[in-house]
Amino acid sequence: MNRKVEYRIYRSPSGWYTMVIPAHWQHIVIEGIPAFFEEDGPGAMQVYAFENKEGSFDGEEEMERYLVTHGIVYESDKAAFFENNEGGKIIACEFLKEDGRHWMVYLVASRKKMILVTYNGDEAPSEELAEDLTAVVSSIRIL
Repeated sequence: MNRKVEYRIYRSPSGWYTMVIPAHWQHIVIEGIPAFFEEDGPGAMQVYAFENKEGSFDGEEEMERYLVTHGIVYESDKAAFFENNEGGKIIACEFLKEDGRHWMVYLVASRKKMILVTYNGDEAPSEELAEDLTAVVSSIRIL
């Protein structure tokens, strides 16, 4: 089955990045962090932007630092490494918390800027939702 998803462009308020998101997703800002979700969906995607004025980001180091905050040990052999449509280097990890919440974490780093995308939900994402998340991450362009 070939589904047709319409997308819209999202530009961060800071102007640091753009990405496409499915047009049917809702968008709110919680404590300065953009969150995107399907109405009545099982979870939400949040996007964090960071700047390192001192130098460049080390993607694996940053992923490890993020996972530790959730009590997860980073294992590079269990991470996925790929390049998105915009040439950004991406590290992706998935994990299941003890409370049963399913997490997907994507990190895109480009010199002094880093975008961290998280998805967490009550259940593992459906195939369609996983495709939508991949499309979003693949479209991230750090400006």
